[in-house]
Order: sequence, then C-alpha cells, then structure tokens
Amino acid sequence: MGLVVGVLTLLVALAAYTNVPTAVTDADASVFIELGLNAAAKPKTFSEEIALIREVQHKVFQRAPFGDGIPDYEPREPADLMRFGQGLCYDRSRTFDKSLKFLGFESRHVYLLYREGKPFLTALFQYGQSSHAVTEVKTSKGWMFVDSNTPWVALTRSGEPVNADDVWRRYAEFDSAPSYLKPAWWAIRGMYSRKGHLYGAGIVFPEFNWPTFVTWLVTEK
Repeated sequence: MGLVVGVLTLLVALAAYTNVPTAVTDADASVFIELGLNAAAKPKTFSEEIALIREVQHKVFQRAPFGDGIPDYEPREPADLMRFGQGLCYDRSRTFDKSLKFLGFESRHVYLLYREGKPFLTALFQYGQSSHAVTEVKTSKGWMFVDSNTPWVALTRSGEPVNADDVWRRYAEFDSAPSYLKPAWWAIRGMYSRKGHLYGAGIVFPEFNWPTFVTWLVTEK
C-alpha cells in the first residue's frame, strides 16, 4: 500500500511540475499588440467572430510560416515564435491559443493522435506515431477547429463550425480542407506532448494543461 501511495504521489508531483500554463502574460500581450490585435475588439455576430479568428491566423502565419520548429527544450511562447520566424504545428498552436484568449475567446490546445488502425493505448505509446497540434476556439455557435499548419478553420459549406472530434468524420462537408485532416484521429484537449521536452520541464514525462484536460474529461467526455 505504501508503494502505491508513493508512486501516486510521485506521478502527481511530476504532473504538477510539467503542467503547461495557458494564462496570457504581459510578454504575450505585448506580442499581440505589436501584431495589431485589439483586445478591445468585441465581435457582435458570428460572422465577426470568424473574421477575427481568421485575422489572428493570417497575422501569425505572415510572421511565422510553416518551417523548422523551435528546437526541443527551448521556450516556444509567442515572443519566441515571432523571434524564430517559423515553426511547426505545436509552435503556432500555442500562439493561437493565447492570442485568442487575449481577444476574449475561450480557447484550448488540442493534441490530435492519428489512429492508423491501432487501438488507443498502442497508438499513444507507439514511437513515431503520427500526430498534430491544433487549437479549438469557442464561438457563439460552438467549438471550432483552428488549424496550425495552414490558415484553415473548420466551417462547413453551410457555415457550421466543427470541433476537433468531427473534422475527419465530416471531411466531405468542407471546401479546401487540407488532406492531412482526412485520416481518423483521437482529439485530446489540454495535452501538449506525449514525451515531454517541449515546454520547459526538461524531463521525459507527458505535458498537459491539467485544468483543461480534466474539465474536458468531466464535462464533455
């Protein structure tokens, strides 16, 4: 019994140590202001929400297009991405999440683990398993998938926002959806890395924003 308690205590301590905070800092706000984002902008309609979300995508891609990722174990906050000038999906998704919060939206990081015909636990622990990192933003009509490799958002032809669970299921309903969004995946909210090393902890342990992950499990799963 003591060993079990000890192991659980260690896991809780490691989880707390590797937790990825999502609050917008003063340094983040300075970046977003320099990008021309206005925290006082308050969209009044769904169309205005979509226009503002697309504006965020456009401005970030303009400054940091797809390219080499920020090296492991180095900071990848919005200021770091702007300074590096290019990045991978998880570099931009971090900036999208924080910039949308800055503008007053509810948003969250989503880890997409591709299924590739495997059971969940096999895929989760398989080295080299395909994955992607994106953002979900809560619009007045529900959660919407915001891609981080191309300036694309999940709006169907009829104008309905689609969340990260359903993009691949409803792929035929979109115009110009990237082909890499067609295969099946599991969408895990609040998970940043399966093996650690991306957000500063410097140890091999999964990185989560635990409040986001637990809230999703409790309220939506």
